[in-house]
Amino acid sequence: MEKTIRRVMYDKSYTYTYRTGMSEGPILGNHMHIYYEFLQLIEGNALYNVEGTEYKISSGDLLITNPNEFHFITFPKNSVYHRQFLQIHSSFVSSMNPHILDTLNARKFGTNNRIPSEIFNKYNLGDIFKGVEHYSANPTADTDFMVSTYAAQLVVKLSEILKKEFLVNDTSSKNKHIKEIQNYIEQNFTHNLNIDDIAEHTFLNKSYISRLFKSETGLTISVYINMRRVMMAKNLLLAGENAMNIFYKCGFSDYTTFYRVFKKYTDMSPEQFKKKHSNI
Repeated sequence: MEKTIRRVMYDKSYTYTYRTGMSEGPILGNHMHIYYEFLQLIEGNALYNVEGTEYKISSGDLLITNPNEFHFITFPKNSVYHRQFLQIHSSFVSSMNPHILDTLNARKFGTNNRIPSEIFNKYNLGDIFKGVEHYSANPTADTDFMVSTYAAQLVVKLSEILKKEFLVNDTSSKNKHIKEIQNYIEQNFTHNLNIDDIAEHTFLNKSYISRLFKSETGLTISVYINMRRVMMAKNLLLAGENAMNIFYKCGFSDYTTFYRVFKKYTDMSPEQFKKKHSNI
């Protein structure tokens, strides 16, 4: 069975999670995190979709997703898969070097998410995961520090891989604008937020923002905001909250709009979603 070996919370956010194990192959629906996720498929096959780009992954491949990057994974029916993954909050490693995540942030959404097994092995990334697993499975007073150093090594090596193997440039001004827009949305999507607010905050023309965001993420800003709100609603429903009590918390002005948007992106009502996943 798959299990969480180590999960550490700080300031109401998980600074990192390491998980490993085997499980039957479900379809993990479209979702995103506020963390960087590094997932290696140790055994099995799957289809991994990130922002509309589909990757066929097999044993040994590593998948990387950034905060707010939508993705879902599909496994063959009745299959058993073995995976491990590390999720880290940006603050977990950025305190070592404020620019350590620049190259990962420069990667355009839905591109270069798959690190093939041969490259994974070429750069000895397996040694890093072994170190994380060791210190997570046998926690001591030094565990969190050691995991942070391994996480930093992973980010540095992935930056090297993206630069050398995929020619990702970390000086893209467009990506800096996208990051600023996403950060502003993340901080304000629970309020009455629109593109005029974003334009005023970034000092950019709203037509330019709309074109840039769509070209970089494949989504319009309004769709992105709604998907982020629905993601929060899912988490609140899974935590046991009532649908009638959460729509305002998620940034919707009324329940009717919340219901319509939620059903559009999940193909079920909030009540149906809660009932279906009540065993999680």
